[in-house]
Amino acid sequence: MATVSHTLTIESTDLTTDSISLSAIQSIVSATQGGIMREKIVPDAIGSAQKIAIASLYSNGAKLWLYNPSTDTTNEKVYISFDSTTDQVILSGGDWAVIPWSAGSSGTVVDLEAYAETANNILEFGVFQ
Repeated sequence: MATVSHTLTIESTDLTTDSISLSAIQSIVSATQGGIMREKIVPDAIGSAQKIAIASLYSNGAKLWLYNPSTDTTNEKVYISFDSTTDQVILSGGDWAVIPWSAGSSGTVVDLEAYAETANNILEFGVFQ
């Protein structure tokens, strides 16, 4: 088992009249599976979206790391779907997200899928349980 920790820090001295300083740390102390992968996302439509994580392998409490390493913030978006019909997360070039995933433990089991605005966009992702 391994420990996987992620930290989010938001700071600004000029966004509002008060300074903002927020930091949140979360750890999965007994991660038994997961890792980070990079994959070309070939499909360019939700109907042919590429499976990137099989829901039945994970349960409630899994954490997703999603990152679009492209430097093109306009034309190389990657779309993530949790239900095979809609894009719930849209990552422009340079965007990232760390989010919880209930995977196969609530409702209908649906695999995590991705498609890209242009064929062969890269998606870096990881699922940690």
